[in-house]
This record gives sequence, C-alpha cells and structure tokens, in this order.
Amino acid sequence: MLRIKLLRMSRGMSQWELSRAGGMSPGRYSMIERGLIEPTSEERARLAAVLGTAPSSLFRQALRSLPVEAVGT
Repeated sequence: MLRIKLLRMSRGMSQWELSRAGGMSPGRYSMIERGLIEPTSEERARLAAVLGTAPSSLFRQALRSLPVEAVGT
C-alpha cells in the first residue's frame, strides 16, 4: 500500500475530498493512489501540501497498515 493512501485515511479524507483539494479529478487521483500512473511534480506538491507532508514521502510503500480503528467499521 502506498503511503499516500495511509495519510489520506489517517486524516479521514475520502479520495474525492483529497482529489478536489489537490486540484485533480477523482478518477485521476484514484489511478495515482493505486499506482497506475505517476502524478506530475505539481500534483505531487499540491497533494503533499493538503496532507501536510513532504512530496517525496507520498509514494513510498507503507511499512505498516493502519490500525483497524483508523479504517472504521
């Protein structure tokens, strides 16, 4: 799982919310989050700003999964 998904989920954001805050279509964001396409450097910077992290940290593989409580039921 890419770190961007963990960051998004830990902030309680939907893909739609993050895509809109990051200035892109939900479909494009979904493909980025699934690793099907690479974001542009501008998209990477906008997503990082929304999530409050460094652009370089968004697309590393996550070392651990979210706790069950963070995902919800």
